[in-house]
Amino acid sequence: MISLNLRVTTADGAREYEVKPKTVVEFERQFGMGIGKAFQTEQRAEHIYWLAWRSVKDSGQVVKPFDGWLEDVADVEMIEADDHP
Repeated sequence: MISLNLRVTTADGAREYEVKPKTVVEFERQFGMGIGKAFQTEQRAEHIYWLAWRSVKDSGQVVKPFDGWLEDVADVEMIEADDHP
């Protein structure tokens, strides 16, 4: 249904993370809206950063709580399928 990868850049460099179905459902519960609506009509920076934070956490990495994690993030980008090597 949704295929989304995010590139998270910190002082340590950039790394890509897959946004898994579990993360999408958590997003929809957290924000009370579908992910499609969030990125089409209700665009907020918090949405993309929260998705990235949760994707990093769901990858098994130990992360700070959301607000603390944001302090270390330089950028988050959505990666299209044709952007992969």
